[in-house]
Amino acid sequence: MNEVKISINDAKKAVYFIANLTQMQGDRPMQGALTSKADYMGGIFDRWINIITESVLFNKIILPQVFKGEKVEVITDYYDYNPKTAGIAPDVIGIKYKKKAIPFVKFDNHWFPIEKRPQIEVKTFKKNQYMISLRNQGYDQKYLVMAEANFRVDYLIPLLNKALFSKQIFLDLHMDDKIFIISNDEGNIAQPHKVELSDKTLGSVKLLVVTTAEDFMKKAVKCESRVSIEYIKACEECPANKLKDAYRGNLLDYCNANVNGLYYFNSNWYESVDEEGITYKNGKKVRTTGFYVSSPEDIDILKINKNNFYIKAKKDCMWQNNNLIKDHVYRITFDILDRSSNDGEEYFMSKHDIDKLNDSMNKLASDLKQAVLD
Repeated sequence: MNEVKISINDAKKAVYFIANLTQMQGDRPMQGALTSKADYMGGIFDRWINIITESVLFNKIILPQVFKGEKVEVITDYYDYNPKTAGIAPDVIGIKYKKKAIPFVKFDNHWFPIEKRPQIEVKTFKKNQYMISLRNQGYDQKYLVMAEANFRVDYLIPLLNKALFSKQIFLDLHMDDKIFIISNDEGNIAQPHKVELSDKTLGSVKLLVVTTAEDFMKKAVKCESRVSIEYIKACEECPANKLKDAYRGNLLDYCNANVNGLYYFNSNWYESVDEEGITYKNGKKVRTTGFYVSSPEDIDILKINKNNFYIKAKKDCMWQNNNLIKDHVYRITFDILDRSSNDGEEYFMSKHDIDKLNDSMNKLASDLKQAVLD
């Protein structure tokens, strides 16, 4: 079981912790994590909500697989500190095994890993995100647990007091149509609907992979400081007659294979390449995520536009997770995440290509079991 629901009970501790962060703004060690944006409480919840998924991933998916039938739970980091001065603790700072706390790190004016204890980072991405990414904050020797969260758009409603949604309040919201509406033949205006309260779950979380940060960074695309990332969004079939005379070359003219089984665009895809090897498109420094193609020699590029390009399959083949049919034409759309004002390196990979990462679940299980024996 790699996907589970997130209940109110799963969120209680995190909700209290986030509420504490919110109320203590400006008078707390971690204030730098909150004052970067002028958010009210809702915005702060959106930026901290993934601490819920971290505990759910381990308590409901990973630890039950490792310690079958035993009483064990993750210890979530609820300390208040500024990472710039205290260092960065891993997302999993320990586990509680049969009521005994087993730390993976210790704090001695700075966070330090405990020897022979697994160091684990958790990265959670939204279901509709096209890419997964990682900033290397000393993660080289750490496990990387990647997950996909699918929170309800109204995930806060189950956490709010039911009294806010009483029948009387709903009735008080009713607008008097006789006073305000002359005609509404097209149905452009409506009365408010009753808020649905029966669903007590906040959403779900799905384990994508347990790998290592080192493997991810080796196979992902590294964007240097202020270099943007271009990523492929979609592949859809389109009429071939409009492009019957178009031709820009074979796909192999524009890309090269990598040892990880993915293809990456070469210098022909970009406007220019500077002395440092940075590629440019539309006047911006940009890198492009890799992509999977079963046989690039069987794909011709017909036309390249600013936000898409058109390909034709000469034989049946695969593009990412799409089946291409011989002699059919497809539009590949892409977009660029602007990092032109973003300092620091960051590694990017298409979510479709997670299966190219090494699976380290068995190794993590072994290290977790050893930690309770030491």
